[in-house]
Amino acid sequence: MSSWREELLWVLKESGEQYVKGEVLAERFGFSRAAVWKKISILRSEGYPIEATTNRGYRIAAKDRKFEQQVRDALEAEKIGGFFDVHVTDTTPSTNLLAREAGAREAGAGGGKEVGVFAALKQTAGRGRRGRTWISDTDEGLWFSFLLRPQVEPRSASSLTLLFGLCIMEAIQRICNVPVGIKWPNDIISLQNGKKICGILSETSMEDNLISYAVVGCGINVAQKSFPMEIEAVATSLLMEGAQTDKTALLTAVLREVAVRYPAYIKDPTGFIPEYRTHCATLGRTVRIESGTQEEGTAMDITDTGDLVVRRKDGTTLACTSGEVSVRGMLGYM
Repeated sequence: MSSWREELLWVLKESGEQYVKGEVLAERFGFSRAAVWKKISILRSEGYPIEATTNRGYRIAAKDRKFEQQVRDALEAEKIGGFFDVHVTDTTPSTNLLAREAGAREAGAGGGKEVGVFAALKQTAGRGRRGRTWISDTDEGLWFSFLLRPQVEPRSASSLTLLFGLCIMEAIQRICNVPVGIKWPNDIISLQNGKKICGILSETSMEDNLISYAVVGCGINVAQKSFPMEIEAVATSLLMEGAQTDKTALLTAVLREVAVRYPAYIKDPTGFIPEYRTHCATLGRTVRIESGTQEEGTAMDITDTGDLVVRRKDGTTLACTSGEVSVRGMLGYM
């Protein structure tokens, strides 16, 4: 059963540019006028751009509707519209937060469709690995999260980050013609200078030792011309790498890859790993094992579950998870 959020947002989006009066919503949902205002206020606090005008009612802001409709039209043109349930908002603290909230309250990933997609023009509280801030309070990037309910063994969930990294890398190469590679486990980097273009953060909710739902958040730097001093040495954008990119086309290209690769992953969670290895810029580089003595080693391989195999200086090998190593690339350890 859909939540009041989904139904209320659906009514507002279906109304297009027309306002919906509060009394109409109250009658439809069996709420009081005060309850309608309270629920609208909740949605606005969550980042949904709902306009409220005295004596006219409520509607979704035009900017939000335009981007969402562009994405929906593009997916229909690609004949993959039925695979995704798309939610676009103007500003939100975090698209991962929107996806997690939906995952906690919904019986399916996205309105009965295979994958839920939550995109925003701006984020006010984006974050990356290890609690790092992800600067995304600008409409110069593409910020989106996937809500998934993968029917796979829990040990396979850690490789979701790698799968979506491969999807995004392929989409960037196809749309932007920019040479990019994957810095294990979750960054897309420019092969021209080693700087980061995209970060991916996955989160998994477990129940009774099974995956209840998974969220994969993605942030792509699209049109930034510069970055704050503290990250300018390690961050870049597609524009800075020489590509002028339409965000709708880029997101559609990512979703096209997901529509092909995600069902294949469900059938065989390890099947994409050989292709991932060929694009992993980390292999052959020096890494530092963060646990224990913080010794250095060489990244040699990726396991079927997505761990990085490191060869120590004494010749022994160790399979490391993402939290256990720092990768030394063109720009030092990151």
